[in-house]
Amino acid sequence: MFGRFMPTEGKFFEIFDVHGKCIVSASHELELLIDNLQDAETHKQNVQMAEKADDKLTHETIDLLHKTFITPLDRDEIHKLITTMDILDLMEDVATAISLYDVQAVTSEASQLAHICMAAFERVQFAVSLLAD
Repeated sequence: MFGRFMPTEGKFFEIFDVHGKCIVSASHELELLIDNLQDAETHKQNVQMAEKADDKLTHETIDLLHKTFITPLDRDEIHKLITTMDILDLMEDVATAISLYDVQAVTSEASQLAHICMAAFERVQFAVSLLAD
């Protein structure tokens, strides 16, 4: 009888997957921003929109964590994972700084770093998508 009153599982894995996709999307926009500075404002806005969506997912996960009695992973692990994945603030800072300081050119190393970050975030998304299994 109590089983009906105690929420279990939640939709943690779905949120993790969407969160991973959000990180990849923002990373892709940042990569485009670095490689195409004349459209910096458009890409900056896209990064900001992804960051806002990411913040909502983080808050949703923490709220769900507080409401769920039985979680699929340890509560501390879920909290660490979702807060560690919340890195879009840093991407937004980079995009804002490039736009604010009207950067006209970037070094090849900066472009290479953006590509490496994109590849790394794609791997993070893939790894997170496997958590449900």
